[in-house]
Amino acid sequence: MFLGWALAGILAGPDELAARQKADAWTQRYTEQYLKALTSGNPRDFDGLKAMASKFVDEKSPDAEAFLTWYSFQGNVSFVTMLLALALQEWLLAGRTIGKRIFNLRTISLPDAEPPGFLPSLLRSAWKAAFFTLPNPLFMLLGIVNFHVPLFRRDKRAWHDLWTRTQVVDNKLS
Repeated sequence: MFLGWALAGILAGPDELAARQKADAWTQRYTEQYLKALTSGNPRDFDGLKAMASKFVDEKSPDAEAFLTWYSFQGNVSFVTMLLALALQEWLLAGRTIGKRIFNLRTISLPDAEPPGFLPSLLRSAWKAAFFTLPNPLFMLLGIVNFHVPLFRRDKRAWHDLWTRTQVVDNKLS
């Protein structure tokens, strides 16, 4: 994620950088208004906070457009970065990402119990990268449900394991 955010800053063109500055400036103003409202307790300060938020939500707001431009760009760069990082780790390191190495796990293809090929690694990673990087409520909800699916299956496989015919196993037992 952090690498994706850093790359977004490096790869951003003039339009994205201008949108980032505008989004950051609005965030700073909103934060200052929020702190002012909290510390003063004055209802007028809270009304100012509400006014800023409602003006931001307006579809024609340049601040909202800047947010959309910058965070869409940043999300897309982060998605591709995480997708490639996870897929290449799993594919080139015989089914073991950094996280799997820490917990002594590995991914195997079924039924041959070999490390997954490139395509299964890419598909597994696309699902995880979408859940973590794309600000889409549907992906988030599906990701949360997918996280819990192994708790209710005897074979402890999540949806991305079922789709790609893979399984995560304890490396000590293999």
